[in-house]
Order: sequence, then C-alpha cells, then structure tokens
Amino acid sequence: MPVFMDLHIGQDITPEIVAMAHQRDLDIQHEFNCKCLTYWIDEPRGNAYCLIEAPNKEAVYALHKKSHEQLPDEIIEVDRRVIKAFLGRIHDPEVVDYIIDQKIKVFNDPAFRVILMVQLKDYILLEAQLGRTKAEYLYNKASRFIRKLIEKNQGVASEEIGEEIIATFTSAIQALLVSLEIQPVLGPEYKDLEIEIVIHAGQPVETGEELFGSTLRFGRFLSYSGKKNKILVSHTVKKLLEGSNHNSLLKEELVSSLTNAEEDFIAQLIKVLEKNWQNASFEIEDCFRALSMSKSQLYRRCIETIGISPNRILRTYRLYKAKNMLKNNNFNVTQTAFECGFNSPSYFTKCFQTKFGLRPQEFIGEKA
Repeated sequence: MPVFMDLHIGQDITPEIVAMAHQRDLDIQHEFNCKCLTYWIDEPRGNAYCLIEAPNKEAVYALHKKSHEQLPDEIIEVDRRVIKAFLGRIHDPEVVDYIIDQKIKVFNDPAFRVILMVQLKDYILLEAQLGRTKAEYLYNKASRFIRKLIEKNQGVASEEIGEEIIATFTSAIQALLVSLEIQPVLGPEYKDLEIEIVIHAGQPVETGEELFGSTLRFGRFLSYSGKKNKILVSHTVKKLLEGSNHNSLLKEELVSSLTNAEEDFIAQLIKVLEKNWQNASFEIEDCFRALSMSKSQLYRRCIETIGISPNRILRTYRLYKAKNMLKNNNFNVTQTAFECGFNSPSYFTKCFQTKFGLRPQEFIGEKA
C-alpha cells in the first residue's frame, strides 16, 4: 500500500496531545485498513506530521476524523526511501522522552531539517569533456569522500547516485562543517567537477506534492546562479547559526549568505518561474508584473541578489529543466524545446550548447 504524510498546522499541539492522538489512531486503524507508522512534532512551530500506510488519502482523513478530529491541512503520498533519507526513520524512535498511561510513548522529534545540496557537474557533460575513465574516477572519489563527511557529521545522505548529493541534518552547524571541509580537501584536481554547495532548511510539507519540495527548489535555484566554489547559505540557516559559538564560520571566505530580503525575493521569483517556465509566451515583462516591480527594479534586484539578469535567469531556469527532461523522459529535442518554453528548436539548441557545451542531440547521444 502507498504511504502518506499528513500535515497539521498550528493546532495548539503539545507532545502529549500528539502522542495520545497517535495512540487513538492505532486503536482503530484496522477499521480503515491503515497502519499508523510514526509522527514528528515541531512544537515551537506548531506543526505535526503523521506517517500512515493507507489505501488512499480519503482513508487517512476518515481515520483522523473518527479518532480525534484533529484533521490534516494537507496530505501527500511519499516514498518510504525518501522519508528514511530525509527524516532518518519510518517508525517511532527507539528513545522516547517518557511514557504515560503505561503504553503511550511521548517524544518531541521535529521534522524541520537543514538540507545540504552538493551539485557536481553533469556526468554526461563531464565525460564529454574529460573522457569516461577520468570522469568516473573524479565522480566516484568525490562522491565517496563527501558521503563519508556527511556520515561523520551525523547527516543522512540520499541513496541516489548522480551529480546531486542531498543530505539532511538536524543541526545547521553540522551541514556547514561538512561544506567547509569539501572544497579545500578535494582541491584543484577536482575543479572540473564545478562543485556548488547550497545549505537551506525547511519543513517537509509546504507547497506542492514533493517532500521538502520548496526547500529543494530553492537550493537548486541557488546552484544555477553560477557562483562557483562558494558555499551559499540561506538566511533561514544563517538565523539558526546566529548567536551560536559557530557564528564566526559565516564569515569564512568560502561562505556567502543571504539576507532576509534576498531570500524572500528569490522565493517569490521561484514561485513565478515554476508556474510559468513552460509557457512560451511568458516573458520577463510578465515576471516583473507578477512581482509588482518595475522592469528596472527587477533587473537591479536580480543583479544584486543572484548576479545575472532577469532574462538570463528565465533562460537558465528553462535550460536546466530541459536538461533534466532530456535525461529522464523519452522526449526528443524538438518536443523538449517546446515543453520548456522555447518557440524555436534551433534557438533552444543554440542556447543549450552555449550553456552546457554540447548540443542537445549530442547530450542524448552521450547518454545513450
């Protein structure tokens, strides 16, 4: 059966309330053909997340309604492996805070996570540049080293192998310490990997149907900015570090952090781009109208915050979407061009080659 995560926002929850509600769910779960696996509670932020194996979303809703009427604000289907990778477990933790009524386990395990994203150059592009032998050597050695660092600092790395290594941490300092070790140790030999590192943080369910979707989209967008050999830290993570004994690490030469205004602007920009990137008639003028800015204001904010012009941001966003589409779908070049908002396959080919160094036809051929 599929597994669902439901989100309860600001319902005056406490660890005891959630623990008792979870026990009531367990008592009647069989009536709805459900299996309540575990939950996370984020008391300071007023959120709780339940993980339930169920035939469908309706069964999850009906279970909660009969059990305790603490109804979810959102329910999404999730992958067990992804849950394990991001949140570290799919069952109740072995260590609990205390037990009430002899069987109700009370624990306060937040689902808020700091996410480290390490982007390596696309393997197909690297192989075309260096040849298979050297590309495999660099990829394998760098990946093993980065994953060992993550494990040493109590992080959980995703199981997927590829140019994107994602790890979650409960502590911002752990993610930053891993990042600060990556660049100097790998050194000049690995410059062709064009390693980009982004640290952001967020809740598992915010908007959309992807676990940590908003957080991952934000991190990937920052990695498109072209700031090579820098550790980009969001303002959300910066706030977690402020006031700690490790606040000085934010001043390291390798670290670049966002202000609150910059993070808000980028988040708004991503929402507009994500909604419109496939629309060929969408132009940057539509973007500044959506953001309630003048054309000159938008240009200035993009240059100051991201370092590239609005037109280039839109084109780059579409090109990265196209590259992923070419790798993961059965679309040909012409179909991909139109799906990604390009009016002309020839113009798409020109832009793709300028950005990535290969024509899209060659990119597909290298993959095959």
